[in-house]
Amino acid sequence: MKVKVIPEPKEVAIEEKAVRLERIGAILANPSDRLAAQILRKAIEEAGQLEVPIVSCSESARPGNAVVMGTPDRDPFVAELCSKYRVDIPEGSESYALLIDEEGILVASEGSAGVFYGVQTLVQLLESGDGELPCLRIRDWPDMRYRGLQVDISRGPVLRMDYLKKVIRTMAKFKLNMLTLYTEHMFRFKKHPVIGPEGAALTAEEVRELSAYARQYYVELVGNFQSLGHFRNILKHREYRDLAETSFRWVISPAKEGTYRLLEELYSEIVPAYESEWFNVNCDETWGLGEGASKERAEEIGVDGVYLEHLLKLREMLKKYGKRMMFWGDIVLNHPDAISQIPKDAIVLNWTYLARESYRDRVEAFTKAGLKQLVCPGVSCWSRIFPDYVNAVPNIQNFVRDGYRGGALGMLNTTWNDDGENLFGYNWYGILWGAECAWGPERADQEAFDRKFPACFYGADVPEVTQAIKLLGSCEQVIWPKCAPGIGTDALFWEDPFTGESPKKIEGFWEKIEEVGRRAEEAKRLLQKAIPYIRRERENMDYLTFASERMWLLARKFLEVRDILSEYRSLSERPCDVASKLKAMGWRLAELRAQVEDLEDEYRRLWLEECRPYWLEVNLAKYDALIRLLEIRARRLLRMAEEHEEGRPLPPLEDLTKSW
Repeated sequence: MKVKVIPEPKEVAIEEKAVRLERIGAILANPSDRLAAQILRKAIEEAGQLEVPIVSCSESARPGNAVVMGTPDRDPFVAELCSKYRVDIPEGSESYALLIDEEGILVASEGSAGVFYGVQTLVQLLESGDGELPCLRIRDWPDMRYRGLQVDISRGPVLRMDYLKKVIRTMAKFKLNMLTLYTEHMFRFKKHPVIGPEGAALTAEEVRELSAYARQYYVELVGNFQSLGHFRNILKHREYRDLAETSFRWVISPAKEGTYRLLEELYSEIVPAYESEWFNVNCDETWGLGEGASKERAEEIGVDGVYLEHLLKLREMLKKYGKRMMFWGDIVLNHPDAISQIPKDAIVLNWTYLARESYRDRVEAFTKAGLKQLVCPGVSCWSRIFPDYVNAVPNIQNFVRDGYRGGALGMLNTTWNDDGENLFGYNWYGILWGAECAWGPERADQEAFDRKFPACFYGADVPEVTQAIKLLGSCEQVIWPKCAPGIGTDALFWEDPFTGESPKKIEGFWEKIEEVGRRAEEAKRLLQKAIPYIRRERENMDYLTFASERMWLLARKFLEVRDILSEYRSLSERPCDVASKLKAMGWRLAELRAQVEDLEDEYRRLWLEECRPYWLEVNLAKYDALIRLLEIRARRLLRMAEEHEEGRPLPPLEDLTKSW
């Protein structure tokens, strides 16, 4: 029998016996492990409708059939049980041993984080145990020290505080221990209030609150602020335009002293708000660097020299706050000679998001220079109706594996919101897969993960959920195989189906869009079949259902309009019952418009479940534009039907397809 736990424990020995939950009399825990004990008590109550007291390990009374948790060095009772039952605890503060026996349950570790993770494993066993637990022994430990997640809060969606706390709790449940919030301008600077949108940008107080909350769950909240490229959201303001490197206003110029005065002032507020010793200055995708104000300096020392000088200045700024610099590694990878000049105390964030069999060359580029790094794959959620999991799964698995083999400190899995439309609820499959890979990089098995994912995340052993996710996660590749350059299904959804270029530019477009429609329809059927059995994260099923409906509507939009245009041409060639057919076409478009309206309403609801209202109106305007487009064409067809009844000839096709 295999246990259903994410990430997969390293060593599991299962016996044929089982323990009924009613036998659990109490939870014995040290005050340091109080949160873990409370999480466990709640899980026992939900799994067995039982009220179990939490008792301090220091108390002399020791109820039988208890769950005992703690560290042997700190808790003599735990040491006694470890000796009695010959429990061998793996080394490391995050490692743990779990014993489930008819006489009781023991969670033991060398550190409180390990106790917490052992409890998380026990909770997952409870949630999939149908009122009982298997007798077993588990020894488990992480292979990578840092197992992180980045959430983009700068290109549209800004998660609400309560949802960010849910993200932290969910990360901790699956043994992720680092979170960073990608920040270009979404921070409320008191000295520069024009930068962060009020009501949307995080405040220093919110950051401190999140840091303290995350610390309880053994998640480190790492500071983050773009400090060179991606500066458009600040340089667009008149107050800062003269600091731009070029008129594109993408890069803040290292050639201007005002740049460093501004960064010093911004750092003085955002850097101390974070507790972590690490701070990500980003500095990726520095398009135009060395082509404007810093061109003269770049001609002297090269663009890579200008870049390195800037990094070193940022490093000195951070030192004032006792911080260690992180930065994205793409620019220095393009200038290999610069890699050896990077200070050894910097942490490289080595990112790439295309699936490959091997990433060894990318990892070794930094390892050979003696630099510490995190490998940074992604869930491929950006600019897509649903994440491209065909690409994301091997990107995460193979990059993390090669990072582990190359001595990387850990993984930072990334979610991005390039076009500002992504709903975060789509991403959990990819986030949990990252947790699986980072805990055991050499052991991650996609088929095994797919089998246990519904039970571990949704509390129901329903394979239909994973099947639906895989179907939706393959649609992007149907249209653009092997990540061939494409506009993304988000943009394709907004394209005018009467005049858009995609049917002409994409080879085999009509067969592909029909296949997308079939997959989306099947995904929705599978989800509807699974929903009655879902016991946890039930609201997340609404996000999956919405994605299936939007993907299906993408296909229907193009196919419906193709058929209408074909029928219109036929009417021009063989006029027969023209008015009634024009009316029918008009009402078909009106129905399509109504479905987009319904989709817009659901998008608004789902957005506000996760995010602050900021940016929502930008996305709703896209829905409104598509609705207007379909409305205009539907009315035009109905008007043509009336005019034809009055004896007027059928207008040319151009009258139907023109946008005005």
